[in-house]
Amino acid sequence: MTEVSNVANTVLTTLDIGSGIDSTKLAQDLTDAIKIPQKNTIQGKIDASEAAISAYGLVKFQLNALKGSFEKLNDANELATSAGTSSDNTKITISSVAGTAAAGAYDFTISQLAQNQRVTSDQYTSKTQSLNSGSAFDISLAVGTTKTAVTAVYNATATGSETTTLVVGDGTNTVSVASATYTSIAAQVTAIQAASGYDDLLFTVGLNSDSDGITFTYKSAGSVASTPTFTGTGSAHTITNPTVGLSVATPVTGVAAEYSVTGIAAETTTLVVSDGNTSVSVDSAAYTSISQQVTAIQGAIGYSNLQFTVSANSSGNGFKLNYKTTGAIVNTPIFTGTGSSHSIAVTSTGVTAVNSPTTTTITVDSDTPAGVVSAINSAKTGVTATLVDTGLGSNTYKIVLAGQTGSDGTFTLTSSPDLGFHDAANSLQTAQDSILDFEGLTLTRSSNTLTDVIEGTSINLISTSSSSLRVTISNDISTLKTNLVNMVTSYNDLLALFDEFTSSDIELEADLAGALSEDGSMVRFLKNKLRENIFGESSTPSGSISALRDIGLSVNEYGVIVFKEATYDSVISSQYSDVVTMLTADTNNQNLYEISNKGLSQDIATAIDKFTDATGVVTVREAGTKIVLTDHENELTKLEARMEKVYERYLMQFGAMETLMATLDSTKDYLTSQFETLSKAYDS
Repeated sequence: MTEVSNVANTVLTTLDIGSGIDSTKLAQDLTDAIKIPQKNTIQGKIDASEAAISAYGLVKFQLNALKGSFEKLNDANELATSAGTSSDNTKITISSVAGTAAAGAYDFTISQLAQNQRVTSDQYTSKTQSLNSGSAFDISLAVGTTKTAVTAVYNATATGSETTTLVVGDGTNTVSVASATYTSIAAQVTAIQAASGYDDLLFTVGLNSDSDGITFTYKSAGSVASTPTFTGTGSAHTITNPTVGLSVATPVTGVAAEYSVTGIAAETTTLVVSDGNTSVSVDSAAYTSISQQVTAIQGAIGYSNLQFTVSANSSGNGFKLNYKTTGAIVNTPIFTGTGSSHSIAVTSTGVTAVNSPTTTTITVDSDTPAGVVSAINSAKTGVTATLVDTGLGSNTYKIVLAGQTGSDGTFTLTSSPDLGFHDAANSLQTAQDSILDFEGLTLTRSSNTLTDVIEGTSINLISTSSSSLRVTISNDISTLKTNLVNMVTSYNDLLALFDEFTSSDIELEADLAGALSEDGSMVRFLKNKLRENIFGESSTPSGSISALRDIGLSVNEYGVIVFKEATYDSVISSQYSDVVTMLTADTNNQNLYEISNKGLSQDIATAIDKFTDATGVVTVREAGTKIVLTDHENELTKLEARMEKVYERYLMQFGAMETLMATLDSTKDYLTSQFETLSKAYDS
């Protein structure tokens, strides 16, 4: 309709019919007079909302950057960059060094490497050779060993010819010898042995094998509570500990648990058996004997994964559940069905082995070399089996068993038929621990990878050494300063954003200047909370270090953080460990969900995260502004639609006016013509 009116008005104007006014332009001008002020107002609100949304996004970005800078200060390992070197990489290497590793030079001598036990079976003609005439059989596999306590031995340096007193102590008892002149170390040993109270000492005193020092040998095997002391008024004595005392638990032989279960031979029932982790179910069926029920259970899916075997008792009126591995039972077995009820009773209580092997009974269902390998690997005892084709002669197949590294991985395997694993000729390698000297201290480990000798350092033993090897650990703690400076920069950049977004300076050329001028309350809230958290007390203070102000950080009159490098350097030089504790709680791999004390850095990172998470103040304000923006855009759309109708109304009204004017023009022309004709008639 608008287009028709528009065309009609245009035609009339072109033909010089009507008022002669450009009514289309007039309609548009009148519409714009109403529309433009309102549109400009709404568009201004849209622009302000879009600017605010952009500003909120930048605030979130900078807050997350600030959080990230604190997350680089929340793990003890991240505060320093450490490195390690070895004097001989063919014998000892360093695979990793954490930032917390103590710097220094450490001496190692490797006398023995850890290794696992490996044995082979007899030889077989094929993978499928029958080993037990086609019948299943059991293997008894015992893993572990009984360790004995070790007697501690200490060595002390001594000077043979000197005048001195002699004082020896074990931490509880002390033996004193008055000053005398000696010509040999042996004479000093004799004097100590003859002194009053010598027999009460926890160790004996003797001449060492080289006759150049004194040996303290403890009378009882086990760990030592107090290092022996040896002093005198003569030369100083240095004490070393070549053999560390080791206490072991009293051996307890493991016992496999056994349970009895009542049953009804003739019944129709389902059968459900469980060890608390694995369940075996048999659908309802009719049985005439216990042995039939046992056969059904043994044939069910998952039976081999049960921790026990199921069999009929000797009387044939119930079941036996025999656990495959020695040890105490955590979950009582379950035996149920839809038929009669079953009562379960302990026949033999399971006992966990202590300082003795753990024995597992493994059933080999397929009596072939391949079947033995499968059964052993399925038992998951820590011993792995491999079937190897040697390619030598007609009997080319052998089973190779390998245990875990270290003496705790020692194993024995027995079975009938005898597979030959215990034959001396089939032993490839015995299990043993690594033995090494570390800074004069003898250590044993079950692995060749050491993670508990130098804190934060992983060391690999490659081969034995006849002389001392040196591992050097260095620390670069400048990482902490760099990350602190980056944090300060990130915080101050955030303040600059706040100033820009809340500025009322109309001459400021920044695109988003004043974008948050209507939300100054949020900016003030964030400033206050950030300052409160950043300069608050650590949850893990240490020594005199409890906050960032103690390491050279302060706020100037403009709220900007200032880093005083001289103060920082002074504190770090003497209290680095306290600073680490204050910042990190001496922990690593922290996250937002830790519930224990986390140190100041993680506390701050967690607080900042709450500002920008799904319910955080910035996120909520940003979401609210997006809703307002949508409302303004809808308002603008409605204005356009309303003004279009106003424009149409003007066109219709002006169209009607032009039509009327055209009619009047026509009437005028007609009357003019008539009057002219009449006038001429009278003139003539």
